[in-house]
Amino acid sequence: MISVSLNEVYSETYKALRSVNIEWSLAKDCANKAKWLAQHGQNFLGSILKTADLYKNKEISILINENTNKKPLSSALMGLLLVEYVSANNITWEGYIDNSKFLLAAMGIITEEQQINLTLENEQKEIIAFTKEKKIYVNSNLDTKITSYSSLKTYNYIKEKNTKFTSFKKNKEVTNLNGKCWERLKSMAFETYVPESVTSKSGAGY
Repeated sequence: MISVSLNEVYSETYKALRSVNIEWSLAKDCANKAKWLAQHGQNFLGSILKTADLYKNKEISILINENTNKKPLSSALMGLLLVEYVSANNITWEGYIDNSKFLLAAMGIITEEQQINLTLENEQKEIIAFTKEKKIYVNSNLDTKITSYSSLKTYNYIKEKNTKFTSFKKNKEVTNLNGKCWERLKSMAFETYVPESVTSKSGAGY
């Protein structure tokens, strides 16, 4: 395990995703969610690497209203846009989503900034998570790693059942990561740099 700052998490994630030609705005959004997850003590690194592979193989969707069980919407790339879409239009979104922990991060980011009340439910109408008073509360009994059919919506009132919900605590400025996975991410990020040459030096003001 190695210690990495939150700023490093953001910058290396952003550059790594750009190395597989993910649009800069989506890479930026994903890097913000990765940073949020790290800051709240949640694992993210393996999922980032998997997202890059799925994107290269065209096995995830980056279109909000186009998704299937075999090609789910990527919450790592599209989570923030999905949350903003639902909250701005006050609608219910339903569909297949990959690795919804990043959607939880997006919900957490939006509620901290705008105090929007959102609820995420699975196909059985069980509450996966909800936001309230600038915090996100997560059902600790449900798995957020797998692809699942989910619905996301705003709410004015929510009846909390006898289910244990836990809130993510914002208490980290440095996170401990798997060294091999981090080195893989950094090697991907390095690919976004222009190799040093006479041409690149002349363009950089040498």
